[in-house]
Amino acid sequence: MVVISPRDWRFILVANVVALGIALVAAKGALGWKAATASAVVSGVMLLVFCLRHPEPFFVRLFVFGVAVGFTELLNDTFLIDADVLVYDPGGPYVWKTPLYMPFSWALIFVTNGTIAAWLYGKLGPWLSPLAMALVSGLYIPGFEALAAKADWWHYQHVPFLLGAPAFVVLGEALLALPLPWMCTALARRGFAVAIGLGVVEGLVVFATTLVALKVVG
Repeated sequence: MVVISPRDWRFILVANVVALGIALVAAKGALGWKAATASAVVSGVMLLVFCLRHPEPFFVRLFVFGVAVGFTELLNDTFLIDADVLVYDPGGPYVWKTPLYMPFSWALIFVTNGTIAAWLYGKLGPWLSPLAMALVSGLYIPGFEALAAKADWWHYQHVPFLLGAPAFVVLGEALLALPLPWMCTALARRGFAVAIGLGVVEGLVVFATTLVALKVVG
């Protein structure tokens, strides 16, 4: 099992503080897609350097896993855009119907959540760790949604909101984290092909949990 060191936790904290800081500045000035791209680039470079230099190969596999999730999740974005629920700032380069920065932004989310998931698995085991991970993810990810809207990065419409975030996003982000502890145990033992494959699976899980969450609270 992966051992998460204090140094790893410090990096995760710093990376998220940097991303949050950029989001706060962007929200204050409604800076749009350029600030979102800057956040993705800065976070991506920090993550890549950290993961490549880390002696534990789990972390670079986690980075690859997160990017694979991000590109697979384009299916989810396309569905929400076509349903007139998700709206992006129209500026900047796009891939399909999604800004190019967005698939890479998932790397920070999944390096963060994957590290937490691996640690929870070691502490709580295979059955309690998914429930704890769902709680963490349900609180962690939606916190960026209100900032993203104020920063003119993206916003949601025609859906009910809960504490500044769409209710379906809160529920969906909790549900999509359920398999992460199990996936992270596989990433700790397997290579890059498995990391990509599991990333695609998790991207499809994101889409499936969005559909479930919209049905339940949407």
